[in-house]
Amino acid sequence: MSFFDELQPASFRGVPFAVLGGEGRFGRRVAIHEYPNRDKPYPEDMGRSARRISLVGFLIEDSAVYGGGGVIAQREAMVAAAEQKGPGMLVHPTYGELRVVVPDGGLGVVERWDSGRYFELSFSFVEAGERLFPAVSPSSGSLVDALIDSLGLASAADFVSSLTRTVNLGLGVVRGVISLGNAVVARVVSTAAGFQVLVGQASRDATNLANLASLLTGNFGRYQNANVSSAYVRSRQSAGSTPTTIATLTAQGAEGRAAVAAASAALTVAVTGLDPSTVSQVPPAVEGLTSSLAGVTKNPGDALRIFGGLGGYQADPVTDPGQTGAAMAIAQSATAALLRRAALGEMARAAIAYVPSSYDDASAVRSSVADALEAEIEVAGDAGDDASFLALRELRQGVIDALAASGQNLAALQDFRFGSGQPALSLAQRLYQDPSRADELIAEANPIHPAFMPARLRVLAR
Repeated sequence: MSFFDELQPASFRGVPFAVLGGEGRFGRRVAIHEYPNRDKPYPEDMGRSARRISLVGFLIEDSAVYGGGGVIAQREAMVAAAEQKGPGMLVHPTYGELRVVVPDGGLGVVERWDSGRYFELSFSFVEAGERLFPAVSPSSGSLVDALIDSLGLASAADFVSSLTRTVNLGLGVVRGVISLGNAVVARVVSTAAGFQVLVGQASRDATNLANLASLLTGNFGRYQNANVSSAYVRSRQSAGSTPTTIATLTAQGAEGRAAVAAASAALTVAVTGLDPSTVSQVPPAVEGLTSSLAGVTKNPGDALRIFGGLGGYQADPVTDPGQTGAAMAIAQSATAALLRRAALGEMARAAIAYVPSSYDDASAVRSSVADALEAEIEVAGDAGDDASFLALRELRQGVIDALAASGQNLAALQDFRFGSGQPALSLAQRLYQDPSRADELIAEANPIHPAFMPARLRVLAR
């Protein structure tokens, strides 16, 4: 598009006007420190200075470009807009939408006897931010980590209690279902084994070549980052990630799979040797298995998918009759609950590490994690696992609050329609006045080729 095609109709608080020219002033707030016997001063950066925009324009009666009607009515509307309390929206011909205020004397109106039906305007605008005050609040990540640790302790206590407390199995009262011996232990082993199979598959999934390629640093195109949100890619780049290659990532993946295999073997030892004196060793082994899997799953988006699936783990139902069958069912239920809650804890940790690309993305992650935790809350309540029930409720609320805070300032997705397909660079300039955001549009739209973007897009509104 030409320069004139990209110009936007100017207006302030919805009152249109024509623009003759303008000026912008930008910079940093700097405190200059000068010292005796030192030739060069030290400039202390105090942050970005307020952006000041000046415009010169005019109002004309019944303009063929912007309409407006009578020029005196236009002037009164513009004066009312300038005197209105609070920030207003300025549409600048080249900068686009800006949230600004008009300071004292910021609007000048010039009228002359020989220029009937025409008023010349001069504006001085100052950008307006939000009214924010310093506040002391716990880190969302630290708070959720503490809640995950609480869930781990609670689920461990409920697991040990389920296997060791006195229970009436219908044909008699036993002091802990684990006292019934090999059949119960075998059911715990088989329940853990089913989970271990899924963990092994997940570790291979997380370390396959496609997922490893998504963690490469540098610009390797959109297909290399196909399963990673554009916001996560930008966050890794801005954080100055250590340069990676396929060779180093492959080696890390092999080490991660070995760690998962070792943790799985430790869990097998813990459940195979299960008895009343060693039952407390199973929860740490489960925690070690899920944490090793989290360590090998580098991409938070993958971690949400993997641990979300593990958080719904269910073993095959027990069909054995009698007192032994009832004891096996209790042991299986307690073991599966311990495994699920460990996975849900890692899912919550991944949700906090996840970098959403939009408000809609943050809302979708919040809903998926909250729904998974809510399902387990119902299971814990029905099973009488009071400690886990309370810990899961607190964790669910903590995750919701953290994700709401991280997503509240993000732009929502919006549908855009154009007459024909255009190159990504052109669309980025047209939508955001920033061609560097072309990669973001490509990631959202996934076109056949960046030079031929679809005519209908659902991308960030701003």
